[in-house]
Amino acid sequence: MTSKIFLGWDIGGANTKVCVFDENFNIIDMHVKNITIWSNFYNLNNFFKYISSLYSSYDIYNYITITAESCDNFKSRHAGVNQILNNCDFYISGKKYYYTNDNLYIKYDEATANTERLYSTNWMLTSHYLNNLNEINLIIDMGSTTTDFIYKNMSIKDNINDYSRLLNNTLLYAGVVRTPLAMISEKIEFSSCTIPLIKEVFATTGDIFNITNDIDFSKLDYSGADNLGYTKNNSFIRLSRSIGLDYDKKNEQKLIHLCESFKKILMNLVLNNIRLLYNDNLDEISLASVGEGRFLVEDLAIINSIKYKDIEKENFFSIKNVDDKLVYKNLTSALVVMNYFKIK
Repeated sequence: MTSKIFLGWDIGGANTKVCVFDENFNIIDMHVKNITIWSNFYNLNNFFKYISSLYSSYDIYNYITITAESCDNFKSRHAGVNQILNNCDFYISGKKYYYTNDNLYIKYDEATANTERLYSTNWMLTSHYLNNLNEINLIIDMGSTTTDFIYKNMSIKDNINDYSRLLNNTLLYAGVVRTPLAMISEKIEFSSCTIPLIKEVFATTGDIFNITNDIDFSKLDYSGADNLGYTKNNSFIRLSRSIGLDYDKKNEQKLIHLCESFKKILMNLVLNNIRLLYNDNLDEISLASVGEGRFLVEDLAIINSIKYKDIEKENFFSIKNVDDKLVYKNLTSALVVMNYFKIK
């Protein structure tokens, strides 16, 4: 008898994650691939085929949440979801179930007829998960591109799309890898002077956290704004360019100090949304974080005396031979499987 395997897919615009469960619901593997859908959609198809080939000896069940429909290679979110659905249907092997904004799972035909139910649903999985936790009332999911603020008993209806979430301060379009530096600040202190940032995509937040060693890019497959890798030297070059300089090693300590300033700026953007959501009552918050930017949220909590909970201690998953931190960085790819069996 062929063994079953359950794959949780979180298909994002910049990253696609796959969490792998065996038939006893142990997490046995995790795959994370940087795929910039707006520039090369075919890489997503290749990843679909690769993952399917890895588990071809199993009876595969796929549970899929989509957030990539807003990429600007699509004319509309409807067009984006339709294209992604078509490619999932063609390239992913096994049975496929698509997660909807009303906390259901539907098959391909129903999904293509109701694409609006699939728009940017991954944070909703985190919301349902949070509502079952006792000691946490706010989860911040800080990724490469965006930051989601998910509080207990948050209304899905009132935050049904990116527009409403931006209005409600539950979505911040800033992350720890892809956000251009000129989008988070107009000016920066450098060498005892205040200098305007060049409004070009010369450097991104990934360069900051590469230089500060907050993100280990040796384990990731991102490219920087110039399509070169995240070596320290490349990040110093890109950062220098953003203030009109060529990289000179004698400026290295000043550039490191510059990175610490940018880190504080991004941290304050996140803190501002928290303050708006809680009317400055930070004592009411019991905070946890997921995503690539967990380190920044944890630092923010310490600096501002916000109660912080390590979400791994909830022991929600049985994890075998996979780094726990990798699972919680990519939480929704695991939740999309567990949620299916919880509501089934």
